[in-house]
Amino acid sequence: MSINNGGIIVVHQLLAQMENGYMKIIKENLVGIYLHGSYAFGTYCHSVSDLDVLIVVYEKLTIDEKKQLLDYTINILDKWAPKKGIEFHVLQLKDTINLSYPIPFDLHFSPIHRSRYLTNKNKYIEDMMGYDEDLVAHLMITKLYGKVLVGKPIDSVFGWIDQKKYFESIVADVKEAKKEIVQQPMYVILNMCRVMAFKQENKILSKRAGGEWGLVHFPTNHHSLIQLALKEYRGETVLLEQYNDSELNDFADIMLSLLFK
Repeated sequence: MSINNGGIIVVHQLLAQMENGYMKIIKENLVGIYLHGSYAFGTYCHSVSDLDVLIVVYEKLTIDEKKQLLDYTINILDKWAPKKGIEFHVLQLKDTINLSYPIPFDLHFSPIHRSRYLTNKNKYIEDMMGYDEDLVAHLMITKLYGKVLVGKPIDSVFGWIDQKKYFESIVADVKEAKKEIVQQPMYVILNMCRVMAFKQENKILSKRAGGEWGLVHFPTNHHSLIQLALKEYRGETVLLEQYNDSELNDFADIMLSLLFK
């Protein structure tokens, strides 16, 4: 696992505090806490990554429990959080065992929602439940590669996931690539590589493995972009201006045309 700058100590502290705090809040309603994303793939880098978490419960949380969970995440866990923060979904067990699409969630939080929550906590909690098309991909990664922080084994919590729905979910995540690639080149480049790996070879890969797959399967004129994105993903210093906008736009155009043909 790519954890640097003392990150291995910090992430262990974070996970210990998360387990302890979340268990105290949710108590016997907790089925388990599961890690997906880069941590599950073994490519977590504290100076670059976020920490992706699924919290599974038997019954929906109360408003007070949701406030406690959000406040604990922001006020306590944030001091140990990786660069891109902590993102979690709260799901009911009935919805993770017998999946329907789109998948419902009881609560969601990510760092981009922090100010919105702090501005009006009740309104945020009222609004932040529903359905999320990204959840299909999150659950697939958890089912195949996820780590149990605490709770029941993954196979007893997460049911069979439709691969067609998984593909639809990951494609939806890159559909705005043309608009987003100049602002978030590393994320979009590596994400598009792993989407293409699934389309062409049915492989479910991390961003890093997706980029490495792209270096083998894509023409050499794209390699410098992919190598730069991989360098940034590893936590090495890469400035936005090191990416060439024209090359980024060409890459997005070609990948989107291949995905949607």
